[in-house]
Amino acid sequence: MKTTYKHTCCILAAALWLLSACTASRPEFDITSRLIPVDAHWNQTPEPQMEAIVSKYKTSVDSVMRIVIGTSSQYMEPKRPGSLLTNLSADIIKSEAPSVFGQPVDLAITNIGGIRNPLMQGEITLGEIYSIFPFDNTLCLIKLKGSDLRDLFDIIASRGGEAVSHEVRMTIADDKAANLTIDGAPLDDNRIYSIATIDYVANGGDHMTPCLKATERKNSAAFLRDVVINYIEKATQAKRAISALDEVRITPAKPQ
Repeated sequence: MKTTYKHTCCILAAALWLLSACTASRPEFDITSRLIPVDAHWNQTPEPQMEAIVSKYKTSVDSVMRIVIGTSSQYMEPKRPGSLLTNLSADIIKSEAPSVFGQPVDLAITNIGGIRNPLMQGEITLGEIYSIFPFDNTLCLIKLKGSDLRDLFDIIASRGGEAVSHEVRMTIADDKAANLTIDGAPLDDNRIYSIATIDYVANGGDHMTPCLKATERKNSAAFLRDVVINYIEKATQAKRAISALDEVRITPAKPQ
């Protein structure tokens, strides 16, 4: 039988495979592991090389984070259903969103989970704002039909409250939003509302999935943290201390 070039290639490939199968087996390695606890021991016996790397950057970072950008007239902390700090956060978003998006908004909403630390009374440093708003969330503008916005507030009620701007008033009743008004008027199920928020919420984060039904959405490159810093710096230039409206926007359910 005549041997073709194709047959020759197949024979050579088979031979190479047989040779590789006959070679010595690969060496085996024993792998062991153990847990290394990260505790106070490492504070007392730091690793010199790592210390040198960290200290090289720590000095420059600390010098920036210690910059004072304003003053707070109140101690504020994030709490459900609402607090001074949640009121301030949502009101800043509401007041700054028109300059970011070039159009007015009806209200602002953000998640309390994104507000990680309290704001102390007295001097405000850059580092403090970074600790309060550590996530790189950006401002978004979404438009929701009133009926979808009502569903959103029902979810907010079931979660015990979120940060909402001054225009919002509601009562939590049976894990639903009751007596819901926007800027003093009952919510209109057929109206389209413009809502300033952050990308995390606009993406349906923290179960706020009605935001995904937005009839329109505008994203921005403005980080919430930077928006807050700009707001504080403008207040400082105007010789004003930062303060929050002390008002109840979400009334908790009455104890049974």
